[in-house]
Amino acid sequence: MHKANALTDVYNYSEHHHPDCVILPTEMADCAEFELLASLFAIIGIACVVVDTDDGSSLPEAARRANPAIRCLLASATDEELIAALRPTGQRARKDVVAPPCATASLADPRQVILIGSSTGGVDALMQILRHFHQATPPVVIVQHTGGQFAGSLIRLLDAATSATVLAATHNAAVQHGHIYLAPSDTHHIRLTASVPPRIKLDASPRLSGHRPSADALFSSATAFAPHVTAAILTGMGRDGAEGITALRKSGARTIGQDEMTSVVYGMPRVAKSLGGIETELPIQQIGPALLHVGIQRQRAG
Repeated sequence: MHKANALTDVYNYSEHHHPDCVILPTEMADCAEFELLASLFAIIGIACVVVDTDDGSSLPEAARRANPAIRCLLASATDEELIAALRPTGQRARKDVVAPPCATASLADPRQVILIGSSTGGVDALMQILRHFHQATPPVVIVQHTGGQFAGSLIRLLDAATSATVLAATHNAAVQHGHIYLAPSDTHHIRLTASVPPRIKLDASPRLSGHRPSADALFSSATAFAPHVTAAILTGMGRDGAEGITALRKSGARTIGQDEMTSVVYGMPRVAKSLGGIETELPIQQIGPALLHVGIQRQRAG
């Protein structure tokens, strides 16, 4: 048995040792970062029990949807109830990556990029999208609102969900096909330059829309070459990314919003839609193929 005193310790131990079961107090589960841990549990097949001193209602909805096997018990639960809840599911999830379509490298647009912004519920949404990406996919840059101490964990988790390469962005790096970039921490925004190919700019300016990295910062940086951009805004609370994706669409980008039915929180996509920033609204299951399909259309048009 291993005892952890912080959510980061739980994540690191679970990632490397794959325990059958994890017991957590409510205070560990009732935070935004728990969503990332819940997704890890879903991938590895770890049973999770949250012990709640209230009525079991405080477990974040994003965590429940990321891993339906999470169970919540009251602190007053009997020993028999705890033993039953701790019983492993007996299933270990396997990586399920969609086989890539035939790539036509000669049609590649050196300025083409896919941009994605997401927040609450976004870890699971991103994993559903990235399973469709591969080594011939146009460069992808993602902003997912996750605490800075979990940035590396998020990158490793997403990298396991795709045959493309997921990595931390580095300043002035040229984006490449088959690569997916995320900010290395919450100390910098991630932006793109209008060079050919676009380059990454890590920017330590203040938070935008309450966030750093901010989806608005990423989207707005690409307006100069918007006709080469496909952007998606996914589930999330608030409005980060809504103004940026609207500016992208007005400048010639193709834009996609996650629909209300499949969003854990229909906040960011709703605001973007109300501003006129969404060209097409889709359920999460269709967004990965749609992003690739638009890219192929752009290549053929070019």
